Amino acid sequence: ESWLADHIKEWEDNLPPNMKLAYLPRPGMVRLRITAFGSDSASLRTAVEAQARKLHDVIPELIIGKGNDTMESVVKGLLINQRKTLAAAESCTGGNISHLMTMMPGVSACFKGGVVAYENAVKQHVLDVDGNDLEQYGAVSEQVVKQMAAGVRTVTGADFGIATSGIAGPDGGTEAKPVGTVWIALADDDTVIAEKFFFGGSRERVIRQASAAALNMLRKRLINGAQ
Repeated sequence: ESWLADHIKEWEDNLPPNMKLAYLPRPGMVRLRITAFGSDSASLRTAVEAQARKLHDVIPELIIGKGNDTMESVVKGLLINQRKTLAAAESCTGGNISHLMTMMPGVSACFKGGVVAYENAVKQHVLDVDGNDLEQYGAVSEQVVKQMAAGVRTVTGADFGIATSGIAGPDGGTEAKPVGTVWIALADDDTVIAEKFFFGGSRERVIRQASAAALNMLRKRLINGAQ
């Protein structure tokens, strides 16, 4: 929230006197609410929409939607519009990504399913992760999470596979891989990419942030791929 406030400070400082901005944070995202005060609702609505467009010009890469949009609803819409499908391989997120997706009606049009590969044996025998890589690099690694993402595509036949492997805490961290370390991978027909994240807070917060980050990785891929 503080990082976002720094990035939009100039825009916020230049809001008209009759407008106020509220920050409504949740794990993985911050909802911004512009409230305008006055007697002419039509002109106020127009003015708020104009300010929203200005904000989009300031942070276009950070805005995922408007109104009641959520990360998962935006991803669902993009997948359906592009006639693509998704599957999830989850270790540290424990099925939360699949939960977020399947809470939405109509998601069967784009979501194939998920595998909660919490134990290493499941990673090996269901997702075809190489046992030698698990031993050499550990479950929380680029090598393993990439194989998880590719493996869940193979198992389900989905166009995209996303995978998470990390240390949600409060125990299990090391100096090399502290609590909050999460590797996230995205696989499609052409490539498998992975990114390392460090999330803070409670176990639940790490899980929710990792889920949002995984879906956001896919959201950006869908947007860039459609251009």
